[in-house]
Amino acid sequence: MPKAEPYAFRPLSAVDLPLLAKWLESRHVRRWWGDPAKALASMEKHIDAASVSCFMVTLNGKDFAFIQAADLDDEDDEALAGQPKGTYGIDQFIGIEEFAGKGHGPAFMIGFCDMLFAKGAQRILVDPHPDNAFAIRAYSKAGFQGLGETTTNYGRALLMALDRQENDTQ
Repeated sequence: MPKAEPYAFRPLSAVDLPLLAKWLESRHVRRWWGDPAKALASMEKHIDAASVSCFMVTLNGKDFAFIQAADLDDEDDEALAGQPKGTYGIDQFIGIEEFAGKGHGPAFMIGFCDMLFAKGAQRILVDPHPDNAFAIRAYSKAGFQGLGETTTNYGRALLMALDRQENDTQ
């Protein structure tokens, strides 16, 4: 698997929206992210929002993926109740299909989660659709453990968690 070092996370800006629009239209992204216009509008809304932080993921300076993190402490979703304080939810996708299936997803997720843990996160959740075997495999490779199937405000999901390790010294 590629190491986390070549990956960088650049805050999303308005100049990134045309590239995101293109990625959201691609079959491999649209299948799980739904209506491209609705997804793009949500991303644009979060550019300056405090509730969700959005980033472009770069590999050696080339944009190839998107990732976002949301503080779930005040989330109004019954399926997420009972999570420890300091829980964040992340969502991501690889926009360039040729980069998928090569270990980049787990590698950049590990780097991103390390960043969140360094900022005080205690748990990180992902909620892939239970039929998205590709994403579930990537999350497992990144260290996420299944918590079980549920229905969130966004539909069916397999909740998976990555907990801060006691020996983390960040």
